[in-house]
Amino acid sequence: MRFGKRRVTLLLIVTVLVLLAAYLVLKFVKQSSFNKPESIAYNEVTESLLISNVGNGRILSMNKQGKLSTFAKGLKAPRGIKTLDSLLWVADNTQLKAYNLKSRKLVHTVAIEGAKMLNDIENDHLGRLYLTDTLANKIFIHDPASGKTESISSELLTSPNGIVYDAPRRQMFIVSLRQASPILAFNVESKEISVFRETLYDNLDGIAIDELGRIYFSSWEGRCIYMIPQEQNRFLLWQEELQSPADIFFHKATNEIIVPLFEKNQIKRFAVD
Repeated sequence: MRFGKRRVTLLLIVTVLVLLAAYLVLKFVKQSSFNKPESIAYNEVTESLLISNVGNGRILSMNKQGKLSTFAKGLKAPRGIKTLDSLLWVADNTQLKAYNLKSRKLVHTVAIEGAKMLNDIENDHLGRLYLTDTLANKIFIHDPASGKTESISSELLTSPNGIVYDAPRRQMFIVSLRQASPILAFNVESKEISVFRETLYDNLDGIAIDELGRIYFSSWEGRCIYMIPQEQNRFLLWQEELQSPADIFFHKATNEIIVPLFEKNQIKRFAVD
């Protein structure tokens, strides 16, 4: 009888330990899995990809083997991310934050006056940061060297979203979360905004440029990615059947376009020919 009680007690202890271990594993997996992935950047220090997750306020790091780990947590709604020198800059709701790429520590927080929903982020040749604000219909320019921030308004800026730097022509390309979104060009020297290309495509999210100067942009409405070839004389349907393609990223090291699928909690990689 005593042996039977000991056996029951032992089984209960083992069961509790197994359940506890399962809980911890599930908790870790949940913390280190995609939750509304929005934007991607490359960490040259660790040769890994960084992915912002709006759903849980985390930035994940993914190594070459595809293993995920947490780079940063506790953010409000991290959307656009960009690596510049030794820092990862994050557009986090109404704040601009910077993390040290090596230590992963938060080193700067800048409250952007007038911001409502900071979205994508890009830098120019001088290291100035450009942030789109989809709700405020503005572009904010922050200079890390001086600490100054200015805002740009224009009747052309309606729900601006993705932004990418066209370095040879010193201009930013911008797409918007609106019907028949044009591709806008913002001259970083004159600070003038113009229409680069009119389109018939709705709810555009991300935009990227590859090494050959080809332009790619994603459409939530069309569930696809379009490409503008080097001649810049037409639009080509490049990838389709993509649910909620967000802020696409050209990965120079592997010559790929990497696409976060916001609602599917996945990322997809496509080789660039």
